Amino acid sequence: MPRDITLFTDNKDCCGCGACYNICPKKAITMSEDKYGFIYPEIDRSKCIGCGLCMKACGFQNSQVTNEPMKAFAASAKSDKIIKKSASGGAFAAIASNILDEGGAVFGAAFDGDHNVYHTGVGRKEKLSLLQGSKYVQSNTANTYKQVRDLMNSGKKVLYSGTPCQIAGLYGFLGRDYDRLITVDLICHGVPNQKMFGDYIKSLGIVKKFSFRDKSIGWGINGSAIIEKNGSDKKIKLWQSASAYLYYFSQGEIYRESCYSCKYACSHRPADITLGDYWGIEKQHPEYLGKEGFDESKGISVVIANTEKGLKTLNECSNTMHMLDSEFSKAAAGNTQLRKPSSYSQKRSELLELYADKGWNAVEERYKKNIGLRRYSSQVKSLIPKEVKKYLKRLK
Repeated sequence: MPRDITLFTDNKDCCGCGACYNICPKKAITMSEDKYGFIYPEIDRSKCIGCGLCMKACGFQNSQVTNEPMKAFAASAKSDKIIKKSASGGAFAAIASNILDEGGAVFGAAFDGDHNVYHTGVGRKEKLSLLQGSKYVQSNTANTYKQVRDLMNSGKKVLYSGTPCQIAGLYGFLGRDYDRLITVDLICHGVPNQKMFGDYIKSLGIVKKFSFRDKSIGWGINGSAIIEKNGSDKKIKLWQSASAYLYYFSQGEIYRESCYSCKYACSHRPADITLGDYWGIEKQHPEYLGKEGFDESKGISVVIANTEKGLKTLNECSNTMHMLDSEFSKAAAGNTQLRKPSSYSQKRSELLELYADKGWNAVEERYKKNIGLRRYSSQVKSLIPKEVKKYLKRLK
């Protein structure tokens, strides 16, 4: 008689990484949406043999990360082309380029043709742009954990990037570390779900292209979309303060439940390397601004080596990336999620119930009713000259 398997008893104990789905030998697990759109594993009891591999693979519940930050840097890719396509300083693409030059494979989050966000692997630099740029929605890891294992078993070097819980899930699935595996976790605030994001996209019209962060607007959380209107393409700006989705994301009010108790939102990171925006660099390292490769208006990355393997990988990137020494405490000053998880908001339940009952349009109407003139704050900030912004940031 197979034992009864219970993957979790509380939603906060499941991050939706898909490790259990990937490892099940009988394909008894599917990732299914709850009424709000967040994905959770479900077990087909008629297929389950009670082996317990799914429970063992759960990094979110089982792993205890002991890594300590070894070295931190302010970083910027040497290629302007890479920086323009990146959310911040292009550190991910700079590191990934080296892996691809060595004949390896790189995995990360990408959009498909319907603006679903999924993890995929690329083996050529021409495809790297698919993985660049922020995606503020939970990516579906699908079968990529299996693909990573198969590639490494064939002798390939692999770089896998994702949220910290996705990296922990990969290690849980693999059961051990591999010399040929380099992992990158992102400084993650939390993740909304694909269903909600899809409904938001539909509310914009016929979207041909979408960007969560548009560098032409500046370094920040302001996006853009190209929509088809009256037979022609039109670009629209999606200001953080004027977009319900971007606003509620930035306020931490539409994340999955596990994000509010994330055990990786601290100095103990599961990946070899941690990447993010170097928010607050004008205060922590004003001496770096204006140096070669460090243009605040284009974005600057923070890069943290958490393992010897990560540090070695970064040391091999001198040909693709400018790096200047920093400290973890300085990086954490402007990145709260290096110190603690996002705070739970009581508005979350109200927003999710409204969405489940009446759909995204009702969420939009609530936002427009409550935000008032504050919806124009992002546009007003964009009109402030760059030098004035720098001065104000330093004063702050």
